[in-house]
Amino acid sequence: MTFIIVGASAGLGRSLAEKFASEKNDLILISSDMRDLIPLKSDLEIRFKVKVIPIELSLKKISVDFTKIIQSLNHISPLEGILFPVGYSDINDVPGLDDTTAIEIFNTNLICVCLIINHFLNSLKERKSVIIGFGSVAAIRGRSRNVTYAASKRGLESFFESLRHHMQNSNVIIQFYVLGYLDTNLSFGGQDQVFFRRIDVKKLSDVVYSNRFRDFGTMAYPKKWKLVKLLLPFIPWKIFKKINF
Repeated sequence: MTFIIVGASAGLGRSLAEKFASEKNDLILISSDMRDLIPLKSDLEIRFKVKVIPIELSLKKISVDFTKIIQSLNHISPLEGILFPVGYSDINDVPGLDDTTAIEIFNTNLICVCLIINHFLNSLKERKSVIIGFGSVAAIRGRSRNVTYAASKRGLESFFESLRHHMQNSNVIIQFYVLGYLDTNLSFGGQDQVFFRRIDVKKLSDVVYSNRFRDFGTMAYPKKWKLVKLLLPFIPWKIFKKINF
């Protein structure tokens, strides 16, 4: 079977590609830079004897060209799922961010993800399949930095909740992971503390693969973030506004 991985060239996306290929799944890998995808394709095909199709596609613009993806699906095993380990942020992402960067962040993290899902949803209904999204604890409660990114991820979580409700009687399983901090510029200032330890993407990829057909809805990962997700919204504003993270 085939899985599409959007944002596959580095970090979590690359780790997921390796995991799914190691389990003998064909892959369509999407990234904004083909230079990262070509060596990954060669490596996965040689090591795991699967078919890998790389597609260069930037999500920064609202217009998504599906032509290459559709053509690729005609030359590979049936589509079984789409994963979206995609994320784009900017160090200057605070209120007052310039229009171009703000639009690119919204497009990459929210709008184009929704467009891709909408486009392939009917074909996924034909067999047991899964759509997997990835959010961030940065979106639990608004703060003074990474504001556009966080707003995008909060909107994406809402979209996946609605999608799951809409698809509840279908063959399509909808999953959404609210992730603690990966090795990115979104890490808390206290990232070296035990609680804020960065996620091992290989372990996360193992979890995603083993859970790929479980209908759990939304999962906080690591599990300790579930408590933060529940409690952070209830901290009184007078206290919350003084927290620097």
